Amino acid sequence: MLRWFVFVTLPLIFYTAAPRYTFAEKNPLPIPVRPGDTWTALSIRYQLSVSELMAAAGAINPQRQPSIGSTLLLPLTNEKHGRLLRPLGGGLLETAMQNGRSPWTVALQNDLASPYTPLFYTPIFLAGGSTPPREFPFDLESLAVSQIPAKPGQALALRAYTGSEGVPHISLDREMWIVTRKEDRLLALGATGAFFGAGQPELNIQSGEHPLWTQPWVFEDNEWKFEKVSFAKTAATDQEVIRLERERLRTIWSQVTPDLLWSTPFQQPLQDYVALTSPYGARRSVNDGPYATYHEGTDFSAFRGSPVYAPGGGNVVLAESLTVRGGAVILDHGLGIHTGFYHLSEIDVSLGQKVEAGDLLGKVGSTGRSTGNHLHWDLLIGSTWVDAEAWMGQNSADWIRYAWGVPYSDANRSDFPSKESP
Repeated sequence: MLRWFVFVTLPLIFYTAAPRYTFAEKNPLPIPVRPGDTWTALSIRYQLSVSELMAAAGAINPQRQPSIGSTLLLPLTNEKHGRLLRPLGGGLLETAMQNGRSPWTVALQNDLASPYTPLFYTPIFLAGGSTPPREFPFDLESLAVSQIPAKPGQALALRAYTGSEGVPHISLDREMWIVTRKEDRLLALGATGAFFGAGQPELNIQSGEHPLWTQPWVFEDNEWKFEKVSFAKTAATDQEVIRLERERLRTIWSQVTPDLLWSTPFQQPLQDYVALTSPYGARRSVNDGPYATYHEGTDFSAFRGSPVYAPGGGNVVLAESLTVRGGAVILDHGLGIHTGFYHLSEIDVSLGQKVEAGDLLGKVGSTGRSTGNHLHWDLLIGSTWVDAEAWMGQNSADWIRYAWGVPYSDANRSDFPSKESP
């Protein structure tokens, strides 16, 4: 019997998993992180899930927000603009009406079933305008910091617009800042010492009983100079004498005058000097000991008798001869900012006197704990020494004055946060 076999050839079909894109394959765009760029705000802005954003950043803790001053590589997409709110009381209907929006439209844009949904800090996005959504602390309408990224040993400032009457508590990690306000403008001043180092401390802001707002802040370390100094074993080098003098001055530095007392950008206190011999933050070995301290001010080598001028407006809160610092003048510039001028051979101001930038304070000398004619100039935010040269270079005085509605001396600057409401 003949048997016929029919062979049917079927096409072979190979199934492969769909390729998973990576941000590198989607033409990533470097996005600098600014205050208020939380995971929630960035998710709304770039229409990506929080998990996608965290994967791009290599982050594993959703409670720790992206660091101010860091950079995220995100795929190039169309951005959404608008405001991000976390209302406290009422419902969506009340929030929509307060912002002139249709409650049904707002509910739809936020994937909520009804405009009668209670909110209680639920994030609500109001689309529109030209600014990206950012998540600010409760009752703050904007937020800006003076340095991105920041550096240890430099003056730090924060400013914002606020819609409430209170003054929030602001700190960097556990160090409390000096907070003042004028009308609807808020200003906070802080500082870190030169030993602070690089890292990502957390900026914390809390208004009343509302939830704590926190965001890490990138700090990049400086390159510091190392110096060896020698002093004779006199009363001026006795540690108890140094401690007592410093404690007395600390009571002055801790005083906060709530007014801004300067009206022009700061200037250097010396118009003529030989050299800047020791910068702020220089690590110091005293009499061949370990580098356990740092220079708390800026030293200018200058001829004896060279005039020393006020760098900015303020009040004279000390004018006398000290054991360690010699002939000394301290100015209170307001808002918790003080400058000091030491080792003077002559003091030309008196306690309580008001001075303006350029007024004569005294003359260079080598009094107190000194190895030669020079001016030691220091600047403090509260009781923390900061780099006066960096203060000048960053025009920090101008940045702070603008918080009080004073126009920048440089008309090209416009970095104050906008009050625009989309």
